[in-house]
Parts: sequence; structure tokens; C-alpha cells
Amino acid sequence: MNSNSLSLIYQHYLEKTPFRKQNEHTYMMLPEAGNGHIYRVTTYSGIEIVYSHIQYHEPYPTNFASRGQMIELQFALSGQRHVNIAGLDYTLPSGRGALIFLQDFKARFHPPVNEQYQSFALGIPVSLFNYAASQLAARRQVAIEFNQILKGAAFHHFGFELDHRNIVMIEHLIKDLKSVHRSPLLMEAAALEILNRLQLFDLTPMPEGLSKEDVRKLHMARQILESSMIDPPSLIALSKKVGLNDFKLKKGFKACFGTTVFEYLRQIRLDYAMKLLRSQESNVTEAAMAVGYSNVSAFSEQFFREYGVKPSSLKKVF
Repeated sequence: MNSNSLSLIYQHYLEKTPFRKQNEHTYMMLPEAGNGHIYRVTTYSGIEIVYSHIQYHEPYPTNFASRGQMIELQFALSGQRHVNIAGLDYTLPSGRGALIFLQDFKARFHPPVNEQYQSFALGIPVSLFNYAASQLAARRQVAIEFNQILKGAAFHHFGFELDHRNIVMIEHLIKDLKSVHRSPLLMEAAALEILNRLQLFDLTPMPEGLSKEDVRKLHMARQILESSMIDPPSLIALSKKVGLNDFKLKKGFKACFGTTVFEYLRQIRLDYAMKLLRSQESNVTEAAMAVGYSNVSAFSEQFFREYGVKPSSLKKVF
């Protein structure tokens, strides 16, 4: 199954649903069905990046079937859609994500009525997934592949909660999807960053020296940082909040998330500042203050180091 086959599955689906193609990347919902758009970009490696912002006026169940194989990373941003796949009911509630695996499947979609439905998805070529999974599983010397996950079934999924960093990265990609100046190459890099951050969920080996409870507490620490980036707790205070000693917190955070606690805090602050500046919601000083920087010069310096552009210049571009 090559990446072109994945592209054909998406193309076939959009041709069967109540949408009309406006241009290479945009589909508009037919007025008799509802309103809204679907934006789609296919990257060089075959990743499908799709954002839907739609609302149906009345029930509009849709049947779709494919004999192909596909993997999709789904994010429900608002509303929820019910699907019956191979006789199994599947719903992705707002604020959650899922990694789904499908092959030779039949699905019946039941979209919400008179409700704004927003979803973001990354379609992943099976060959790319198998390569990434084999790399991640190397420490266990067990190659986890698409066929081993489905074991002949038509459908399987892994669910998870959305966090602040994921949402920020998704919002950046949505903005790029809508832009006439989009760069599929840069969008692919952002999509790969999301995939790398999520690390295939339960498929990854447990970091050495950490229990499942330790990992749960580390995820809690990450959530605390995201919700309190303006006035974050000290490392000692954070370790007490989650019930880990500071040594295990520092070592475990790096093992789980590939970065230190301090660097992660810096990253989420700069990400959110980027969002504020790109959306024209704040000037540079306001953006710096909104993410916890009292020194605007220090903020500008770190912003430039991270993104290669001055925050003041970014305002002019967008």
C-alpha cells in the first residue's frame, strides 16, 4: 500500500460526501446540506493534512467503504461525529484524539446536526508508520507493524486527551492550510513534529527505570506546566504536586518528552506567543506578558532564537 493509495482514499471520500471542490486544497459544503469547508494538503511523503469546519442543517448519514489500508491521527476540536465501522460504534468526543487503523472497511458516518463540527486529521501512509514504529520499538527488538496491530480486523484505535502543545501546533497548521502562501514542505515538518510528540502512544517502550504510575505523574506535571505557564511552580513545588522526587521528575521528564522541564516551559510559552502574534491578538509587549515574560528584550531574543524571526517582524508579515 503506497502513499498514493492513501491519497485516493481521501479523494474518494470527499467525492462521495456533500462537498464541491473549490480549488486544489479546498472543498465547500453544498448549501442544501449545510455550510462550511474542508481544507486538505498532501505532503511530499504522502501525509494527508485535513481540517474540517462544517455544520449540517439536517441528518446526513454517509456510507463509505474502501478495500485499502489507512492510518489516521484524529483530533476532535469541537462537536463530535458518530461512526459505525465494521459493525462497531465509534465516537470521538470534543477535546480528545485518536490514532485509528483501518483496512478493507465499511463505515457509516452520522455527523452532528445544527452543531459546529471541527476536526483536524493527519493521514499517515502505512509504509511511513511501519518505518517509524520499527525505529521506536528497536529497544525491545520487536518490530510493531500495521498488520500486527489489526491482526486481521477492520478497525482498531488508541484514544488520548489533547494537551496545550498539541492544540497550539494544530492551530498553526490550520492557519497554514487556509493560507494561499502555504508551504507543504514546512507543513510536513510540523505534521511530523506532532507525530513524533505523540510517539505512537501505547506502542512505545516504557522509558527505562519508570513505572506506568511514574509516567502518569510525568504527564500530570506537563499539564500543570501548560496550565500555569505565566506563573509556573518551581521544580521542587512541581515535584511535590505530582508526587515524584525532583531527581526522578527531571530525569523522567527528559526520557518521556525528549526535553527538560525548563525547555518545555520555554517552548510552550513561545508557541503560545507565536499564536497571539500570528492571530493579531496582541502586540509584542502584550504577547510577552501574556506568556510570563516580564522582560520584553529577553522574550524577543528567545523568540528569534527559536523561530529565526523577530516577533516585531512577524506582526508585519501576518
